[in-house]
Amino acid sequence: MKRSTLSRRTFLRGAGGACLALPLLDIMHGCDAPPAALPQQFRGAGGPKRFVVFWTPNGTIMNDWRPSGSADAYSFGRILQPLEPHKQDVIVLDGVDELSAYKGPGDAHQKGTGQGLTGTELQEGDFAGADGLSAGWADGISVDQAIADAVGNETKFRSLEFGVHVYGANVGSRISYRGPAQPIPPENDPTAAFNRIFGDLESDPVAQARRIAERKIVLDAVAEDYQRLVKKVGAADKIKLDAHLAAVRDIEMRLDTGGTVGGACQPPVLGDVKDPSKVGNIPATGKLQMDLLAMALACDLTRVASLMWMNSATAKPFPWLDIPEGHHELAHRGDGDLDAQEKLTRINIWYCEQFAYLIEKLKAIPEGDGTVLDNTLLIWVNEHQKGNDHDRHEIPYVLAGKCGGAMKPGRWMQVQGDVPHNNLLVGCMNAMGLEATTFGNPNYCTGALSLA
Repeated sequence: MKRSTLSRRTFLRGAGGACLALPLLDIMHGCDAPPAALPQQFRGAGGPKRFVVFWTPNGTIMNDWRPSGSADAYSFGRILQPLEPHKQDVIVLDGVDELSAYKGPGDAHQKGTGQGLTGTELQEGDFAGADGLSAGWADGISVDQAIADAVGNETKFRSLEFGVHVYGANVGSRISYRGPAQPIPPENDPTAAFNRIFGDLESDPVAQARRIAERKIVLDAVAEDYQRLVKKVGAADKIKLDAHLAAVRDIEMRLDTGGTVGGACQPPVLGDVKDPSKVGNIPATGKLQMDLLAMALACDLTRVASLMWMNSATAKPFPWLDIPEGHHELAHRGDGDLDAQEKLTRINIWYCEQFAYLIEKLKAIPEGDGTVLDNTLLIWVNEHQKGNDHDRHEIPYVLAGKCGGAMKPGRWMQVQGDVPHNNLLVGCMNAMGLEATTFGNPNYCTGALSLA
């Protein structure tokens, strides 16, 4: 008996000329066919995986940052206390060293910022640094953009870069790089960000309903053809076929919110936006930027984003905390200056409150049987550990989310020995579904730091 076969160009066909391409099936004898739209390694539970960077400057106060207790039974220090409601959602990562940032051109701030996400030395250049040193841009792609290369083509924006009072065009004002000497500037203005991200979303209810109905036509129209086809294929092909249709249906469901206003996709109302260039408006600007970032993820307009809080070595004061001194100047005072130490702790508590706000925003967006945070890897990065000596060992990282099950939160993760931060960047890539074994300068990468 002749075995049934299908052409590699077989489509599911339905009423009105609707058709849908099929995946590669065994019955096609290995002929080429389109792959599923969203490969499994990039999927979480009920939605796609996302990667988000939250960056702050000038180091921290480790005595107030570091937890106490054991890995699974620990207490937050003062700085991380705002994360208490989200303790089971975070990993406090302790002991990773930014070893590559001790090499190459530039001063400590330039190296710590330019290498934070690239793990690659800076180029020679004319950006003036401290002590007569200078540098150019970073000499490699940043980890967020490497991830965007893999997942960014399926969304309207391959990545989104937000800033809060980040000004100038130099190595201290950029954390994301498309490649060597290809920095991506962050957007500081929430109004400009809103218009770019959400400006073309359909808000008219009649037009919205029409667009949703149009998207459902194809899958509904080919349903009968699917029932006929599934009787011809074997068990393995049926699994592939069902998975393919589920992926297409998943895209359809995300488009129902991603291309229109509705469901979890509810762009924030900006209202009267205060001047983002004024220091006193930093808290309001930052909150708006986090609202926009969270909704861009909820609407599946991007799966990769970053938020940069001020410049490297920022000298800005914190008047809303009654701190008139500049952050950088305070960070350079000695360990015995208790007033400076207390003010630096308060500054970092405030940053942690902002990090907790973003966690809460992502947890509040339902997705599948969980939330957007469950499918996200959110990482808080600093340019170095300690401000007055620019120590780039034991960088204070905090990660949040489950990355679709690839990350195990709810612990204080302490690593021993000289573990380069390049290993952490590889671990983030692996959690996001990329099969990487090295990243940045391979001289400072010994493999992936597992987050599972």
